[in-house]
Amino acid sequence: MATNFLNLWILARVAQAAVSTGLCLAGAILGLRLVRRWQAGQSSEQQLALERQAELVASVMQVALILEVLGLGLSVLVSDHLVGGIRGAMCAFGVLASTRTGFYGLLASSLSAAACGLWVVLHRFDLRLQTPVLTRRKFAWLLPVGALALGDLALVVTFAWQLDFKVIASCCSVWVDAAVVHNSPVVQLLAPVPAGLLGVGAAGAAALAAAVVARQPGSAAAWAASGLSAVGPVAVLPAVLGVVAPHVLGTPTHLCPFCLFHLQGGGLGWPLFGSLFLGSVTGMGLGVVELNRKAAGDPAAVAAFEKVLGRWSAAGWLGVLVCGAFPVARYWLQSGGVSVFGKV
Repeated sequence: MATNFLNLWILARVAQAAVSTGLCLAGAILGLRLVRRWQAGQSSEQQLALERQAELVASVMQVALILEVLGLGLSVLVSDHLVGGIRGAMCAFGVLASTRTGFYGLLASSLSAAACGLWVVLHRFDLRLQTPVLTRRKFAWLLPVGALALGDLALVVTFAWQLDFKVIASCCSVWVDAAVVHNSPVVQLLAPVPAGLLGVGAAGAAALAAAVVARQPGSAAAWAASGLSAVGPVAVLPAVLGVVAPHVLGTPTHLCPFCLFHLQGGGLGWPLFGSLFLGSVTGMGLGVVELNRKAAGDPAAVAAFEKVLGRWSAAGWLGVLVCGAFPVARYWLQSGGVSVFGKV
């Protein structure tokens, strides 16, 4: 409904998405012109002008990355602030679930932010080379980045339009209760022991692989770290829902990740998912570098940049492990050695 856009929180989210999408599309259009006219190694007046435009596009895309990451967090904040207007919604889960596109929009925002992050990785790698041999390639990749940003904007607008403040929504606990009653496979996937082991194993393996790259970079280690960082968020999520959230919120059936952003969750969601994003994107950036290793033709620059990415990725995944382990250890100490699940 059009009146939904008068809400200041909704308006802020739509405006943010519109600005970041506009920047991505402007970068893609300028990048397309650069791809057609770019002549590496030339020192003509036209080439110098194109190089200045390339610097402008790179600056625009770095601002777009910041806005896309902010938009991802803003999606959660907006949904939380709309809870009071939708009956039955206790957190962002209920608000997102009250529309057909709420969770799809959150996924699109995540993919768009990750795509911007990977493009910035490619740009930073290109700057480290003695000659800008990757410039044409990196600007060609602005087209899919712009398409993802446009899809994100479309879903943000659709979500805002579909919001109905007269509807009675379902909160996260209702979803969990229904899943338990129907013996849903999702609940079985969130069983504390397998979910916890999978999460610790995935985050630990990604951190270790990234640390190996930071210590001794190489193609095999970089590809391993990149693959583990790509699948890591999917593997860690069951542990966040099935183990971390219950220990933070003090009940074995409270599996909502959005409640971790609240005061009752100690705001743990912000450092937890922030570390997850950092570790995953910088880890996948190692794969981006490897894809362009041959075109770069500079093994020393590749090794140096992979060390930097490896350190950032390892730090991100270690942050995930610390944020996940802290509430479990705290609950165990406060309860005298008893898990929130009792005997598991």
